[in-house]
Amino acid sequence: MLLRLLFGRPAGQAMLAVLFLSVGVAKADTHPGIKLVEDLHAAMLGVMKDAQGLGYDGRIAKLAPVLERVYGYSEMVRVATGSHWKNMGDADRAALVKAYGKMSAASYAARLDGYGGERFETLSVDDLPAPNKGVMVNTRLVKGSGGEVKLSYRLLPGDQGWRIVDVFYNGAVSELATQRSEYLSILGVEGVTGLLRKIEQKAADLAAGKKSG
Repeated sequence: MLLRLLFGRPAGQAMLAVLFLSVGVAKADTHPGIKLVEDLHAAMLGVMKDAQGLGYDGRIAKLAPVLERVYGYSEMVRVATGSHWKNMGDADRAALVKAYGKMSAASYAARLDGYGGERFETLSVDDLPAPNKGVMVNTRLVKGSGGEVKLSYRLLPGDQGWRIVDVFYNGAVSELATQRSEYLSILGVEGVTGLLRKIEQKAADLAAGKKSG
């Protein structure tokens, strides 16, 4: 997850060029996507501030429903699995989306294990011109030490409203592009069963590391 970058974990450098059509801070005050992102940030900060009291399982319980509401897991898995998605049956698709959601919650819960005075700030909302779709909500994480990290969330509209479908770190590192590279490699060798096993194992490893440590 992108959290590896925010809280000192190593991550792959998948670079993705993105063009923006800025619409400024005024739109950020009214666009429905902004509430989605700010709800996510509020949940993250709440968990970080009470991380030790909640414990890993408590953090999962707090974060999972918020993540389910703000992220478009199905769209993210569709993009991350490329052309393989079209050849999957409904059962395989559902299993991957469910596992992906559990892994995402595990990743957040494992890494949001303390608070050091961080805060989030919303900067602007950008419309994405063709061939891109949706909007980019631009924010920054201001660390307690004074440093900052730019976070841009790509959102798409759907039947259930706006959902986050990708996160960019300092405008360049796409979380979804990184996952797509990894997932396509696994699918090419081990198929859907292998990818599902890898995703489930990652969630289990995160849980085991926190519960044993």
